[in-house]
Amino acid sequence: MLDFSHIPVVDAHAHPFVPTREKADYSYAYSMCVHKGFGDFRYLTSYRMALQEYKRLFQLPNDASEIQVVELRNRTAQEDYKSFVKLLYEDAGIEAMISDFGFPITGEGLTADEFKVFEDAAGPVCDIYDMIRIETTCDRYLYRYDMSFEDMINAFDSYVEEHVRTHKTVGIKTVVGYYTGIKWEAVSYEKAKKNFESAYRGKYLPGREDKAFRDYMVYHGLELAEKYRIAFQIHTGVGDPPACDLRLMNPNDLYELLNTGLASKTKIVIVHAGFPYGYEAAFLAANYPGVYTDISSTVSYLGRAVEGEFRKILDVCPHNKIMFGSDGGGYADQSWFAANYFKRVLSEVLQEYVTDGCFTETYANKIGKMILHDNAVRVYQL
Repeated sequence: MLDFSHIPVVDAHAHPFVPTREKADYSYAYSMCVHKGFGDFRYLTSYRMALQEYKRLFQLPNDASEIQVVELRNRTAQEDYKSFVKLLYEDAGIEAMISDFGFPITGEGLTADEFKVFEDAAGPVCDIYDMIRIETTCDRYLYRYDMSFEDMINAFDSYVEEHVRTHKTVGIKTVVGYYTGIKWEAVSYEKAKKNFESAYRGKYLPGREDKAFRDYMVYHGLELAEKYRIAFQIHTGVGDPPACDLRLMNPNDLYELLNTGLASKTKIVIVHAGFPYGYEAAFLAANYPGVYTDISSTVSYLGRAVEGEFRKILDVCPHNKIMFGSDGGGYADQSWFAANYFKRVLSEVLQEYVTDGCFTETYANKIGKMILHDNAVRVYQL
């Protein structure tokens, strides 16, 4: 059997984690749902799999109860959070993460003290790289009610320039598809200005009244990614239910954007493997030189979905364009669980392909290392 347990990991899609943002009910860690008071998470396959992973880590008997596992996990984290993070990341072999500091989307942003807790805990055990989120930057860090459209664009450009100069910034990203869909129009400056002045209020509007401004910022973000020679991430498929309308999140809707001259100059990463539209995401990466994909979310929150989705991606997408990502955020555990689980998936699936005569064992080992580590290092210039 192929074995990738020793391969160092780059988590190419993650978020900060801090104990102050953990829910009292630990089962929330393995669902993307943002419904308040939703009580069914402990019946998720992903949650149950994570409990089993903790039994391995803590050398607990298989019949240890859910309460025993969670209490030991919480006690270990509370007694020494830095040591807890070190334990997890060394166990999974995570050596670097690309962290979206715009997390969380809803509610108040992380405080300076919370960022320090995250950096103090994660920094000693892995390299942390930054990703600028367009919408959070506009809404949380820049917008004022007296701001003109010109002020917003100038402030955004200055923010990106400063961030690239002072941080280990490897990309710009958009998540606005969860609120407007990803079929974006190349909006004119004047149309965006008019929409900004009439509709934009520094927060997501459920009726999508500010879509023209949001569309403009996606294309403008692409321009800045090309200017600074960094990657551009696009959230597709599942995320942030119930806000996300999956009918509007198929990577096929990126057709107009990907066929612009601007997109051809930029490395574009389709995140979440477009789930449940894995074939579509893989096909785009296979036919556009600058398009890549990661398998995040499918490996952290969706039970064993990655086992089927990864086969779709593996069959259609060039292997040097696939990256591991966890979409972990809020809890250190998510990246740890995802990395360990996905290493086993890689071993099992690639061994099957070797047994069936699709790959040599040498090439299968190369694929595993590329997906877990090398592709992200190259695409994001780590």
